[in-house]
Amino acid sequence: MSARVKFSLALVGLAGFASGQEPPVFRSEVESAYVDAFVSNGEGPVHGLRATDFELTDNAVEQTIELVSAETRPVRAVLVFDTSSSLAGKKLEALRASAEAFLDGLRSADEAGLLAFSEEIAWLAEPTTDRTIVRNALTRLHAEGGTAAFDALYAALALSETGSRSLVVLFTDGEDNMSILGERQLRAVAERSDALVHVVGLRETSRPFTGGETNQTRAFREIAEASGGRFWTPESPQRLREAFSAIAASMNERYVLRYDPQGVKREGWHALSVRLRGASGRVQARRGYWVAP
Repeated sequence: MSARVKFSLALVGLAGFASGQEPPVFRSEVESAYVDAFVSNGEGPVHGLRATDFELTDNAVEQTIELVSAETRPVRAVLVFDTSSSLAGKKLEALRASAEAFLDGLRSADEAGLLAFSEEIAWLAEPTTDRTIVRNALTRLHAEGGTAAFDALYAALALSETGSRSLVVLFTDGEDNMSILGERQLRAVAERSDALVHVVGLRETSRPFTGGETNQTRAFREIAEASGGRFWTPESPQRLREAFSAIAASMNERYVLRYDPQGVKREGWHALSVRLRGASGRVQARRGYWVAP
């Protein structure tokens, strides 16, 4: 099935989900489970850890894990970019430059694609290892209209390939004012996706997110952190490049843990916990995954 057809189906599913249908299930079967883990301390990433340095539990049952070389599991990244009217001018130029830095940070075997959204969602470049295609798509970005950030993240998650190292990087500079979906529906969809999510929310000091953390900011932060990613808040267009470069670099520095689930029921929600033993550092990893009956 082509990515273009999948995208059409994703939008059809969005309309159905918003009307009260059950959320789509992205994971239908599990044999081996893979968990991306990023380990850091106050100075940066922690390198050189072994499988025995990790403790992973699936629904509170400790699992036997092994480390898998990240080179054997290329990343499939989808950039999801806000192109609403507030991005016109220098901010859009800075976003393009940040995307270029992100592409430069990927490895040759990694794929990248581009979705753009305002009140509508456009699939500008299907995931590919050919960086030229994505860079050409970046030149076609233009700023106009409102912001449908929840719907755009839904579409990107629906397009994520089950079983792959899927990465979704969503950028927005303002509040959602056009989405069909609400926070509750988006959380349900994100819970059923395998994708690692990073959200970059531009927060200029001259126009901060009011009241510290809005409902949208909180929702995006919690969704990102539950997937093993994070919510980034650069304070100027010039700082965007640093965030995107760091996201790409972190994918090359993550540990990929593999295990065959043992002692747990196959269907339903699997709560995950990944900790270190005999080593120090902070672990960021997915908090769970869903298996359909």
